[in-house]
Amino acid sequence: MNTVITGDKNQVQRRTVILDTLNRHGVLRVLELSKDLGVSAVTIRKDLEELEQAGFLVRTHGGAHKLQADEQVAVDYESRMQVKREEKKRIAAAAADCINEGDFVIVNVGTTCSYVSEELKSKKRLTVVTNALQILNNLSSCPWISTIFLGGRFNTDMQISVGDEVTEQLGKYIADKLIMGMDGVDLEMGATTYNHVEDSIMRQMIARAKERILVVDDSKIGRVSFARIADLTDFHTIVTNHTDANAAALDQMRRRGIKVIAV
Repeated sequence: MNTVITGDKNQVQRRTVILDTLNRHGVLRVLELSKDLGVSAVTIRKDLEELEQAGFLVRTHGGAHKLQADEQVAVDYESRMQVKREEKKRIAAAAADCINEGDFVIVNVGTTCSYVSEELKSKKRLTVVTNALQILNNLSSCPWISTIFLGGRFNTDMQISVGDEVTEQLGKYIADKLIMGMDGVDLEMGATTYNHVEDSIMRQMIARAKERILVVDDSKIGRVSFARIADLTDFHTIVTNHTDANAAALDQMRRRGIKVIAV
């Protein structure tokens, strides 16, 4: 299962080196990598542990090897929808309140975004642009919503269209709002995702929207994932659920001028 990877800037840089090494050689050794990077073997083992949990590699005795196709762990979409289900539904309702009838909206892939698309069914005269098959399916029964599906190479793992064709099509539009999910939201490292196959598309979505709304549950606050997408200040609003653990981080975001809606 791909999950977010906690870490600071140095950790993200190390893990990028680790994945690059695996892509080139297929295997790596902990002691060699710790020497090359100038960090302890314990630090490298921690990196490998979190990268394995994120579904990027398989640890072995003394090192790791590249994840093979038959080692991929298929995670049922409905199972992921059930993780923090009630929190995501509250977030989705609050995000949908930011959308006005007649708006042109870009909606990104993700379980929270999927819940938002369900809430949008009550809106009239919307135009929704997406590259996510689940969002398209959710809205396909709504004749009062015009849905534009961005064509391109279809990624079966993510159930999205990807590639230059998608970014080129996005260049035709200027949207009123963007609804985007993320795997990591950190004040210093910004908005990050493990979904590096779509990073350029996500940046184009941000560029083509007048108002940008980030929808994330509390587990994403203070986390850093593999691919950096944008500064948090590139988003006008963050919609999340309040917990005592994330209250201080949310206050810091407000002080940076970001509107935070905590449900």
